[in-house]
Amino acid sequence: MRDGRAGEGESYGRVGAAGSPPAPPPSLLDGRVCVVTGANRGIGRATAAGLARLGATVVMVVRDARLGAAARDEVRRASGNERAALAVADLASFASIRAAAADVVARHPAVHVLVHNAGVNLARRATSADGIETTLAVNHLAPFLLTDALLPALRRAAAESGEARVVTVTSMFAHFGRIAFDDLQGTRRYVGTLAYTQSKLANVLFTYELAARLAGTGISATCVDPGLVATDLLRDRLWWSPRWLRPLWDRLLLTAEQGAEASVRAASSPELRGVTGVCLDRRGRPVRTPRRSHDVAARQRLWRASAELTGAGG
Repeated sequence: MRDGRAGEGESYGRVGAAGSPPAPPPSLLDGRVCVVTGANRGIGRATAAGLARLGATVVMVVRDARLGAAARDEVRRASGNERAALAVADLASFASIRAAAADVVARHPAVHVLVHNAGVNLARRATSADGIETTLAVNHLAPFLLTDALLPALRRAAAESGEARVVTVTSMFAHFGRIAFDDLQGTRRYVGTLAYTQSKLANVLFTYELAARLAGTGISATCVDPGLVATDLLRDRLWWSPRWLRPLWDRLLLTAEQGAEASVRAASSPELRGVTGVCLDRRGRPVRTPRRSHDVAARQRLWRASAELTGAGG
């Protein structure tokens, strides 16, 4: 990305030799590698398509190879960009995350953008392959571990191009979150909504601590609030299931494409170059995050707990 390039939807070009048509506009993310998790559907797929439209080489991290292949083909069709590929990973498995990261780096030694989009919102407690409560594992520990595993590739991209970006999708529900340090995994008392809001607050704390630790490296860390979006995250909720309620949700909630605007902008906007340690909305504007998210001791404590659980980032 270079300052002064045209933004999405703008025209950019110059007249060639006399009688020749203008040169085609350069794409905003030409030559950039962008990794997007949870990219087989919803906001993740829309984010992958949005980045591909801007010229990026997009690595779509998916759990199911068959469904992922269909999503990849759809992204290629929607964007007109054939440089969309898959990396298969179960984000509820530390071993799978590490293997997927190794696969990405083997193909792309430099990663310019990492978008943590994947998430779950479970009504009932479940555990991951590593015995970790699943909402914590997928929504927070997976971004923590994947960032650590891809950090050398992010550093290489920053050294070569001047910057790299880590974007983490949080939610307005972070405002209702509390980090239960004495029971992070809900072993004594599990409430699905509380586990979800805790994970969304954890996303913000992770972003702020990552930004502090990477200050001066050229790697920025931001989180984004996509707004209230109709996604499959709601499929486990009784109030979402009735077909007769769907028209109401369609009127009240944003589409996946609208929600993806936040991640795409944070990943690509020249105006956000060097912006770090903030939460952004769909327009790229800073948004207020919970008071708890600004507790430096809490974010450092969460980092240490995450490092202990994953064996990374210490």
